Amino acid sequence: MHNQVKAKSVWLLYFTLSIGVIGGILAYGVVIPLYLLGYLWPAATELADQVMCQGIRLLMSIQPWFRGEIDLDLPQNGKGCLLVSNHRSHLDAFILLSRIQGIRILAKDSLFGVPFLGPMMRFSKQIPVQRGNIQSFLEAIDQVEARISQGDVVHVFPEMTRCEQGFEGTQSFSIAPFRAAMKSGFPVVPIVIQGTDEAWPKSAWGLRFRQLVRVRSLKALDPKEFASSDELMREARHQIQQALLIGHP
Repeated sequence: MHNQVKAKSVWLLYFTLSIGVIGGILAYGVVIPLYLLGYLWPAATELADQVMCQGIRLLMSIQPWFRGEIDLDLPQNGKGCLLVSNHRSHLDAFILLSRIQGIRILAKDSLFGVPFLGPMMRFSKQIPVQRGNIQSFLEAIDQVEARISQGDVVHVFPEMTRCEQGFEGTQSFSIAPFRAAMKSGFPVVPIVIQGTDEAWPKSAWGLRFRQLVRVRSLKALDPKEFASSDELMREARHQIQQALLIGHP
């Protein structure tokens, strides 16, 4: 047991150091300068998004402990869309950022205050929300709607918190992001995440070696085909729930 705990801690240390060194060089040497340049030359922002996505993908590819089957197929309409998924681990966001260029994720505002990470999140236009603050949440959802309408790919974890290790199915979904999708009229893409809670459990110190992680997008939902945001929310949750319970996302 002691050796297992030690091994998990070693992998977490390796993960943290590789992000700190390689990620820091990419972020502060390339990506953030490109985002700054984007204020004068808009094309630089798209380039920064591309470099950030590929950089995080590189970081994930050099993690010997990580084993993932990732299959994300998003609408190629050149317009915005809302991505929603279950939330099982800190790994969820890393995986999404490594595969979807220009993704904007609704995230707790405390992350924006973390040294080195915070500035990167601000420059890459991630969306902050203060936990337990209704006004902050409503403002964040307004941003979600505005970003989708501007053509961004925006992701929200409707469960609003990570599940406990081994939790089956999904927790309750917030209806707010689905109301934003109904207003914007752009597609909602459910994403199923499985195994990340086993690889990096909530409140756990350490990473499990080669625990299989599966992430897959499901068929996009058209808000125009639903009578209400509640109906849209229930369908998205049903699809994710069914995929999780079947065990083949």
